[in-house]
Amino acid sequence: MGLEAWLGSARATLVHAAELRRQSPPVAFLNQRWRHHGRRSGYLIDEGLGPNLPRGDRILPHPLVRLAISRTQEAQWEEKWILWATLWLARVKLVHVVDGDYDRWAYGGRPSWLRTRVTATFHQPLDRLSEIVPAILPGSLDGIICVSRPQLPLLEPLVPPGRCVFLPHGIDTDFFRPAARPAPATATLLCVGAHRRDFETLLEASRRIRARRPDVGIRLVAPRPAADEMRTRGAGILEVLTGISDEELLEQYRSATVVFLPLEAATANNALLEGMACGIPVVVTDIPDLYDYVTPDAAVFCRRADPNAHAEAALALLDDAGRRARMGVAARAQAEKLSWPAVRARASEFFGRILDG
Repeated sequence: MGLEAWLGSARATLVHAAELRRQSPPVAFLNQRWRHHGRRSGYLIDEGLGPNLPRGDRILPHPLVRLAISRTQEAQWEEKWILWATLWLARVKLVHVVDGDYDRWAYGGRPSWLRTRVTATFHQPLDRLSEIVPAILPGSLDGIICVSRPQLPLLEPLVPPGRCVFLPHGIDTDFFRPAARPAPATATLLCVGAHRRDFETLLEASRRIRARRPDVGIRLVAPRPAADEMRTRGAGILEVLTGISDEELLEQYRSATVVFLPLEAATANNALLEGMACGIPVVVTDIPDLYDYVTPDAAVFCRRADPNAHAEAALALLDDAGRRARMGVAARAQAEKLSWPAVRARASEFFGRILDG
């Protein structure tokens, strides 16, 4: 970094730190919003865990510090010092790293002069989390939030007893809600997302479903490049959408007969929660991490990598309108337990314990 750029960063840091100190938020959030998440989706939305956080790349709350996303060691070193200096100057008591899996730069090697306590949320399933945890030094964090209970044994040794907790992912139940009008007559299975989706099972199960029910539409909403790949591989079987707005996504859920989610792995899953909040029954791969989010009265669980099980579950639901209606009611009721206000209240209690500790 040249002298002029360094001076510019220093001035911006002082200005942002002064504003942050003036606002004195009880918890500052460091967030990276993934581009494929809509404003109403993901872990940290305006109505989510942290209040009034605008869309952006990385933000320390109320866009006070904007840090360029970079994966080079030199750039991350600069980001780290900008973050630490801002927290110290603003006398922030606690900063929460929303993406503890990938933003380890923000809490690794924390200097002794920084009095800010640091907590983080971890989102990755066990196969990837087991690769991440060995790189985290015990004592780097003052508290940890897990979004699924199976994560707890891997992460508990990193913090003092009682400071690693399960706190579920939330859902915006005011936006994602059932349609007031009757469901469309055309039967549609809807799969949303690309991260850790089992596209092999989706394709094979879809072929089996269409062979027996050619009238059923099977639709995938996914970001590029996954959408482009699946449009080619699923030609004649899948309808593929990409780049749609939040409102268009909402309409896709509301017009679906069943949310269809073959998965490789998962902890919390946005598509699962959004479909449930819209009152749509779910066919999903049987993954223990999901048991805190959806129960058998709202979903049918299928063996992993088993296209026949997924196809048969979907076909059975398509043939039973009464069962779908009961499951839809149960799905909405479960989603309401995971509304952001309820989750935020539990998060506030956790942050309070860390600060009091």
